[in-house]
Amino acid sequence: MLKNKRLILMIWLLSAAVGAGAQGSGILEKYIRLGLDSNLALRQKSIDIRKARIDLQRAQSLFYPQVSLNSQYTAANGGRSIDLPIGDLLNPVYKSLNQMTGSTQFPQVQNQRIQFLPNDYNDSKLEVTLPLFNPSIGYNRKIKEELINSYRAEETIYKRDLVLNIRQAYFRYLQALRAAEIYRNAAATLGENLRFCEKLVANHAATREIVFRARAQVSQVQSSLLESGQQQKNAAAYLNFLLNRPLDTPLEEDTLLLSGQVPRYALSLEQTGRGEELDKINSYQKVLQTSLLMNQTYRRPVLSAFYDVGFQGYGYRFDQSHFYQLAGVQLSWNIFKAGDNRMKLTQSRLDLESAREQYQDVQNQLKLQATTLYNTYLAQLQSMESTADEVESSREAFRIIDKKYREGQVLQLEWMDARTQMTNAEIQYSLQQLNVLNKLAELERATASFGF
Repeated sequence: MLKNKRLILMIWLLSAAVGAGAQGSGILEKYIRLGLDSNLALRQKSIDIRKARIDLQRAQSLFYPQVSLNSQYTAANGGRSIDLPIGDLLNPVYKSLNQMTGSTQFPQVQNQRIQFLPNDYNDSKLEVTLPLFNPSIGYNRKIKEELINSYRAEETIYKRDLVLNIRQAYFRYLQALRAAEIYRNAAATLGENLRFCEKLVANHAATREIVFRARAQVSQVQSSLLESGQQQKNAAAYLNFLLNRPLDTPLEEDTLLLSGQVPRYALSLEQTGRGEELDKINSYQKVLQTSLLMNQTYRRPVLSAFYDVGFQGYGYRFDQSHFYQLAGVQLSWNIFKAGDNRMKLTQSRLDLESAREQYQDVQNQLKLQATTLYNTYLAQLQSMESTADEVESSREAFRIIDKKYREGQVLQLEWMDARTQMTNAEIQYSLQQLNVLNKLAELERATASFGF
């Protein structure tokens, strides 16, 4: 409990977390805002939200009347037919009537054959349908509304990942710059030592092996300088990629960011276990809960009304004799599906239970992640402070040995060893600074503390 109370999870992060240097220049903050405005993958997330809004509008349109115009004209020949013996039935009667009346008033008629497929037949209508009672439409709209929240949470998750990636890419760029500066200083020192050794040999005060050792040291540092330059280019290219800019776009250098002390920060478990990851799972739970309610609507009927107005008959004509109107109410009710609806409900309940368990699991993972990152941050901060002392000690030791070396009181190997220790300590310190800043950025990500 004591440990939990001391972990106060308010990480100010780079606008505050890396000290006054970050606040002074605002270069990194500018790059972050540029990335949030121009990153291509983030734009795709915005498109997903727009599509979800359109889906919501489509779901809302189901509450309104639906109007459709349908027109069909058919021409047919052959197929099934039915024979109607009208002549056989009526002709004897008509013949008797003519005889009785002494006239031809009742003509003879032919038997008829009626085709089932209508020929020269027109059916054109305007159809209006309106849902009167359909609960699934309302639940569908709620699902679409909640999916928008889910997409928004997913967009914010990517934004936080993007901020983390931009920070870390810029830190690697600055660290590569710092390493190149250290190696350039070392190369200058070694170049001066090479000239000093050549003078000693020229004056017959030393043998030529000291020149070869000095040249080997210069080559070694030059190789490290080239490697740090390559790392700088790679880090700059990746950052420009995140910013959706040409990969060779020059970057501004924040000279203050790695120059100051990185302060200590306290963390609070009260803000761990929060974030858009949980918001997304929470939205997913609401979708599942609404889907469960929608699946339960099978117990209720669906009632809708329709109205048709149009023209129907033989011949493609639109006159009063072909005009018709038709209105009605339709009732649909699933009474028996062999238990399929109940099994679907059981699946929905299991999905909802799984989502609740997932929520708790992710919440615990976020707490563990923040706590672990914070502990690692404290350890690396202490390591960086120890390395800072090592840098000061190695510089002072090299200054003393260099003075003695110029006076011929120490050997070249001892001078080289002191110089190597000083350079390695400076490089290690810059790496420790990078590690601490990276952990601060990861803590900002884990605690979702960056404000958009």
